[in-house]
Amino acid sequence: MNEMQASMVGIDSLIHATGHALPSAARFAQTDVQALRDDVREAIVAIYCDHDEQAARRVGHARWLLRESAAIGTASSMHLEEAAFHLRQHHPWEALSALRQAGDALLSVQLDQGERS
Repeated sequence: MNEMQASMVGIDSLIHATGHALPSAARFAQTDVQALRDDVREAIVAIYCDHDEQAARRVGHARWLLRESAAIGTASSMHLEEAAFHLRQHHPWEALSALRQAGDALLSVQLDQGERS
């Protein structure tokens, strides 16, 4: 696959990720952000341990949690979609970068929820 095609697939994934509805404030507070952060953290560890399949399962679970909660935010959703794409393409270090960004976005959400409580 040439770089242009890979870029288009990545862009298509990001466009798809942003098409999800934004959550209402009530559903936003109900989401267990810590569970999502745990999935991201475990996926990062799995990549470092060269267990890409396990990392892909953790990313898949986190994506499922986001879909079930109508997404926590487009930033974390986009980064998880990007990580899943890179894992499918066997690019673990690019996936690692996306996972770190997703973790940062989730931490920001968690901190914002703590301030509202």
